[in-house]
Amino acid sequence: MLAPMEPFPPPVHHVRVRYCETDRMAVAHHGSYVAWFEEARTEWMRRRGKTYRQMEDEGNLLQVVEFVCRYHKPVVYDEVVAIAVRVAELAKVSVVLEYECRRAVDGAVCATGSTKLACVGRDGRLRRLPAELAAPTAT
Repeated sequence: MLAPMEPFPPPVHHVRVRYCETDRMAVAHHGSYVAWFEEARTEWMRRRGKTYRQMEDEGNLLQVVEFVCRYHKPVVYDEVVAIAVRVAELAKVSVVLEYECRRAVDGAVCATGSTKLACVGRDGRLRRLPAELAAPTAT
């Protein structure tokens, strides 16, 4: 992982593992983390003053160009996962976010990961990140 630009804040999103997100052993499927990271990122953006919908209405689209997830401990059906998000790297047109997922029952880190997002216009060309996302720390 990259050296973070900001410490992990309190969790911005909580997920209760749904039955449809588990395998036959009732363990959350690895693919579920993609959606959970996206949900946490959406709430992280909202706390910074800009929703995904507002950004898209303004013509700024975020494309995921990289997704990384490391699985540390399993989570099972009906457990709650608390997800924190922080800025790890910031550039004019992209941002790398890191995620830390903890089991609510015992605080154990169950997964860590990152996404690199590039800002593009509706024409697919790179654009500067909106000011709300380009700030190095949360507002």
